[in-house]
Amino acid sequence: MKRRSFVAIGFILLIFLWSSSQATAGAWGQKKGKFFLSLQTYYYESSKYYNESGNLKHRGGTFRKWEINPYLEWGITNKDTLILNLFYDWLSDDVTGHTRKTQGWADTEVGWQRRFFTGKNQVFSIQGLLICPMGYSIRDDPRLGYGRWGGEIGALYGRSVKFLKHYGFLDLGFGYRWYSGYPSSQIRPRLTLGYDVTKRLQVMGEGKLEYGLKDGSERNLGRSLVAQPNYRLLKLSLGMTYRITDTCSILMAVYHHAWGEETGGGGGAYGSLWFHF
Repeated sequence: MKRRSFVAIGFILLIFLWSSSQATAGAWGQKKGKFFLSLQTYYYESSKYYNESGNLKHRGGTFRKWEINPYLEWGITNKDTLILNLFYDWLSDDVTGHTRKTQGWADTEVGWQRRFFTGKNQVFSIQGLLICPMGYSIRDDPRLGYGRWGGEIGALYGRSVKFLKHYGFLDLGFGYRWYSGYPSSQIRPRLTLGYDVTKRLQVMGEGKLEYGLKDGSERNLGRSLVAQPNYRLLKLSLGMTYRITDTCSILMAVYHHAWGEETGGGGGAYGSLWFHF
């Protein structure tokens, strides 16, 4: 299937989801003095890759990634939320016939979010992120990241809804990410939906596109399944959350790389514990 067909399918899916009580803060942020903490473990595996034309090819080996991802939001005012997003990765790749491994802290994200508009059941916010490399070597194979400082600005829209006597939410985001010279900058649209099947059980779906604009300087660092300079990726996920208490929930989800260019195919699963306090 041609690249344009994959892109069209992705956007049609997002539009469909749009027409179909919040879980994380999303566009809402946190109230003053409130915290949201997510402790997530994440697994990814791929024996295929999308080439620069968007065609799925076999690699001749398997790439695997385990990740621990602590994520924290802190409401410093009723409109402003600070964000800290940490990643510790274990990477392995046996594409050359022997297994190569890397582990360590990947890029950290530090951010600020401000809520500009709040309606009866909707909210609009803006968000800025600083992307901080954590001292790993860009010569690692497989490597943990680009080793470059970066930033992202974005707009967020959230809306809570009631359908068939149950509550749900949609959370729509659009971001622009850039790095200091390398790699390519990206546009990042995202849509998350949630629906309360019962008072404690919620189903969630997400579509997220990371679309490289091919405007960065090239660096010849060798092939990487997770850190190509001009990659493009459409990721779809489906999961559910269970509210253990009013302040604690558990999330389980699966995801799939539905389309891409210069990035891995495959998919995986992740689980999280969420705490509101």
